[in-house]
Amino acid sequence: MAQETFLFGLDEKPPLGKSLIYGLQWVIVSIPNVVVFSTLFGAALHLDSAGVISFSQRFLIVTGLMNILQTLKGHRYPVQEGGSTALLISFIVLAPYGLSSMEGGMICGGLLLVAVGQFKWFNWFSRFFTPNVVGVILMLVALTLLPILYPMLIGIDRVHPYGSLDVAGISLLIILFVALLSHWVGGFVQTVSMLAGIGLGFILFLFKGGVSWAVASDSSWFALPSPFLGEWPTFSLPSILSILLTYLAVMVNTVGSIQGMSEVVEKEGLEARMNRGIGMTGWGGVAAACFGVVGMVSHSTSAGVVLVTRVASRYALTVCGALMIAVAFIPKVWAFLTVIPSSVIAAVLFVALASQLMAGISVIAGKGKLDRREFFCAGLPLMVGAVVSILPKPFFQFFPSVVASLVSNGLVMGILFSLLSEHLLFRKRG
Repeated sequence: MAQETFLFGLDEKPPLGKSLIYGLQWVIVSIPNVVVFSTLFGAALHLDSAGVISFSQRFLIVTGLMNILQTLKGHRYPVQEGGSTALLISFIVLAPYGLSSMEGGMICGGLLLVAVGQFKWFNWFSRFFTPNVVGVILMLVALTLLPILYPMLIGIDRVHPYGSLDVAGISLLIILFVALLSHWVGGFVQTVSMLAGIGLGFILFLFKGGVSWAVASDSSWFALPSPFLGEWPTFSLPSILSILLTYLAVMVNTVGSIQGMSEVVEKEGLEARMNRGIGMTGWGGVAAACFGVVGMVSHSTSAGVVLVTRVASRYALTVCGALMIAVAFIPKVWAFLTVIPSSVIAAVLFVALASQLMAGISVIAGKGKLDRREFFCAGLPLMVGAVVSILPKPFFQFFPSVVASLVSNGLVMGILFSLLSEHLLFRKRG
């Protein structure tokens, strides 16, 4: 896939005001990762509410630090750093051994990746990442996240076990709004299309009464994490072996994310970028162990965000990291950001993943630069058809029987959405 034309390129520094807005956009995209990891980690270690808050603060500090270090010294790509699901699973399994044992394992796993990056041991393995493999990775990120996104897209919760038409309608409106804004509007507005979609969704949920201010109103303006650091690490064989093996998966994930982003921006110095990125991921594991949180990994969804926003500047993520560290010490600001309904974040990510799906297809086909509209004319219908096919059947009981027979058919909805996208929503300009 040839390099795209961006408003701000890889090594370009946007003006301060725009950098802050782009950085905030990345911060908001990362909210679900921080919230989910904090909740699950707290449940695994039986933390009280104060312990979960402290973990969130420390997690934000490490996440922000890694975004800064990776974009300035590591892979130097606009790839967002965040908690590793593989490491979180290991943490949950190893919870009976205690946090200190997990920290010891992460130090060993992190130092393994530092050695891999420093001595370039991964170079021999890079031959396996052919265009087919990279394309599949890009597409799988989009498709395998659908089971996680669809409950948020249709509003499944304890009150609405089969979802809500209101929430589904708002999600669809946000998806179309972000895609249309990114396609039809140029310049600065196009680069903040995801942030604009989040703003629209927040306003709609606010009028719907779906926004709770309780957490934000109860949060303090300034607070240090308590405790500020994790426990003193201990080294047990089960934890070391488990996390060492997990870090091999983290390494592959990191390389896949870097390789995927190289297809979107540029491939210059790719081998060196991968080695630096792997090594920095290792140092991130050591830092996470010191703070008593889950280790980091490069997120593959970043390519989709870059494609939609048209901002490839790595410095936008540097600012994102600085903002994360800042809000770690201002709980009220972070609490305010977390009141944004998860359905809004899911809808915005849905558009990014549709673009990423098409990027993967483009890499495999060796097609070169895709026309801008193809991200939406083909990517969105494919994603819509796929997500409709996995929605729970009881959700469609909210529709009249005649309509339900159509909207519950993923093939039909994909075709209809493709026709609508091709000839109306994203028709060729002029």
